[in-house]
Amino acid sequence: MNRRTPLMLASALLLCAGSGLTQAQTTYPVRPIRLVVPFAAGTAPDVLGRLLAPVLADSLATSVVVENAPGAGGTIGVDRAAKSAPDGHTLVLSGDAALVLTGGAYGVKPPYDTLRDLAPIAQLMITPNVLVVANDVPARTVQELVALVRSQPGKFSYSSGGIGFSQHRAGELMNSMAGLDMVHVPNPGNSWPDVITGRTQLLFGNIALALPMVKDGKVRALAVTSSTRASAAPELPTVSESGLPGFESLSWFGVLAPAGTPPAVLQRLEAELQKAMAAPAMKERLATMGAMPGVQNAAGFTQVIQNEIKRWAPKPGSAVAAVPSPAAVTATVQKP
Repeated sequence: MNRRTPLMLASALLLCAGSGLTQAQTTYPVRPIRLVVPFAAGTAPDVLGRLLAPVLADSLATSVVVENAPGAGGTIGVDRAAKSAPDGHTLVLSGDAALVLTGGAYGVKPPYDTLRDLAPIAQLMITPNVLVVANDVPARTVQELVALVRSQPGKFSYSSGGIGFSQHRAGELMNSMAGLDMVHVPNPGNSWPDVITGRTQLLFGNIALALPMVKDGKVRALAVTSSTRASAAPELPTVSESGLPGFESLSWFGVLAPAGTPPAVLQRLEAELQKAMAAPAMKERLATMGAMPGVQNAAGFTQVIQNEIKRWAPKPGSAVAAVPSPAAVTATVQKP
């Protein structure tokens, strides 16, 4: 055999592989798309995913299957997506916690690196949380709550959906800014029964779930955690205007793909997601969930993730997350 034959064969194989990759990009998608939602059915991201699926299926001319993969604060589903083939046929609609924890917040280190193993495509939605208290807690304002907690050190606790969730981070942020020592009680199953029954005294709950609970008289709302009042509950003040200036803790959700997904595929998905989120029907539906405007392109979403990882990362020499904010160092409870 001519010595050049193996080289010629190798070159031919490389050309074929390159041609196949180019063809895959131009003909994407070539099979159904799996949209991993690392939360249980009925949750806000699950609802969002099921709203998106038929819209994307129509625009991409393929079926989009929502796959719920809850557990471990969303890290199970995100890890599953991160380890999938980088061809655009597996996506993940993740919340903030599973992406922020990659920085080692609260001593948790997922089996993936968000910025290394995933490619952000678009941020889709932001939702504020509502600070609610059990009905037997006498505080009617944030100021009164802070004063009450300070007067009884170690006796107040707050529940959340799990370590690193925005509800957890909001509680630690309040501890830091107001000089409190509230105890965190994570309940990955359902944190609402804790505060409804009085097992814990307060909760920073998702607004879509919190408002019906408040309306039914199961808990009492004091404030929202966004920097501005929420359109779904304009009567509620922000925590920031209620005595802790600079306080903000939000839940946010976006779509990512495995790192290494072809740029052309990412760009197509970004365009289709932007289009889907701009539809009037989608905006109207999200407003009923208490969502705030929060659509970001790939670059903007990447910046959000980078900023949040840095914000909540542990302080040097500590396994505990920092909770910095513009007023964290000097804040005291002030009258609005």
